[in-house]
Amino acid sequence: MPRAGRLLTMDTAGYSKWDSRLEEVPGGHWGRWGRRLLFLALVLVAALALWALILSILFSKASTERGALFGHQDLLRTNASKQKAALGVLNAEVRACNSCCSGTQTLLEKARAELGEAQAKLIEQESALKELSDRVTQSLAEASRDREDIRSELFRALEAARLGNSSCEECPASWLPFQGSCYLFSILRATWEESQRNCAGSGGHLVIVGDLEEQGFLSQNTRGRGYWLGLRAVRRARQIQGYQWVDGVPLSFRCTLKLDPRSV
Repeated sequence: MPRAGRLLTMDTAGYSKWDSRLEEVPGGHWGRWGRRLLFLALVLVAALALWALILSILFSKASTERGALFGHQDLLRTNASKQKAALGVLNAEVRACNSCCSGTQTLLEKARAELGEAQAKLIEQESALKELSDRVTQSLAEASRDREDIRSELFRALEAARLGNSSCEECPASWLPFQGSCYLFSILRATWEESQRNCAGSGGHLVIVGDLEEQGFLSQNTRGRGYWLGLRAVRRARQIQGYQWVDGVPLSFRCTLKLDPRSV
């Protein structure tokens, strides 16, 4: 007899026998979990695919940016090399300019020193020239005075010799003696040429003023009247260049006698 035991029962409501295999009937417990697992698997695959796509895009973009960065880095290196070379050239030019400026500054300072020395020498030479000019002017003035004195003495001696080699000989009538010479203050009016001829005919000449004493004698006896002097004008191109006495000596002694403008 069969042994008594527990009765095992199985719910076969969800399965049906077909082709000797059990087939899950939709709406069963395992069907719901299968669909969920399949959905999760699809979602996971889709997520993985999306992440793979995103990562691929990001990697491609990163690669592109990296290449651009490398290219920019190479360009920067090239530019840096060029800038370094240009900076080297500029430094060389600056050193050359500094050297040139230093040489120019040295030459300029030397030129300034030479200019200062030249100016000092020029001032010294101008001072010496002025001193020499003053000495020459003084010497000429002294020589002129000496010449006038000698000329006056010579005329006195010549007049004394002409009148008999004696200063004590009396002058002709109406003639006035002075320092060994005789003077005629004529009252007749005549031209300068006529007066000079008349004086020459009398063995004399128109008066030549030799010094201040003679000038005082003449001024005292002319009494403000005009008389001819033995003075003539020296003209060049119709312009008066100077005056000289009838003996050919240039005028150097300035007298204050009243002169007739026609006398020159």
